[in-house]
Amino acid sequence: MTTRYTRKDSATARPSAEHAPTPNLPLRSDEIAFDRWAEGCRYGGGSIPLGELGGRQRIGVNLSELPAGKQNCPLHWHMKEEEHFFILEGRCILRTSDRRHEMRAGDYVCFPAGTRVAHAFENPFDAPCRMLEIGNKDDDEIAVYPQSNKAKLRALGIIVPLPDGAGLDYWDGERADEPLG
Repeated sequence: MTTRYTRKDSATARPSAEHAPTPNLPLRSDEIAFDRWAEGCRYGGGSIPLGELGGRQRIGVNLSELPAGKQNCPLHWHMKEEEHFFILEGRCILRTSDRRHEMRAGDYVCFPAGTRVAHAFENPFDAPCRMLEIGNKDDDEIAVYPQSNKAKLRALGIIVPLPDGAGLDYWDGERADEPLG
């Protein structure tokens, strides 16, 4: 089995890869097909990586579509990345660590880095929901997935299980009682 690290790794179609970045030039998003992805029957969607196609260096901007009956990602929060979401059309449900909020066109929400408020979007409605996703990209990002008890360590390129309870002691696994030499 191939390890999947991002939603892009589950892509069933990636037409944006056919476009070279065009810094300092306008993009016509209505002329670019959505990169489509799916994972099981619960997760799925599409996005156009506008920031990538525009030659981004620090800020990611995606035009995303959340189909009816799908969730965009597992519930998660970020240590270093700030995320902004602006609903362009349709409706969806924003799930946070402890609440649900219906969102519709014109609604906006921000998740500052390190607040430990998990979030994901669901679309239980009959029509797709389109939104702008904007956020800084940090090579050292740590994303925490509280429901599945794991963390994505971007700098290492891995997803790891979190230990139960308060975590590990600094000296766990070390040979503190073994003399040198």
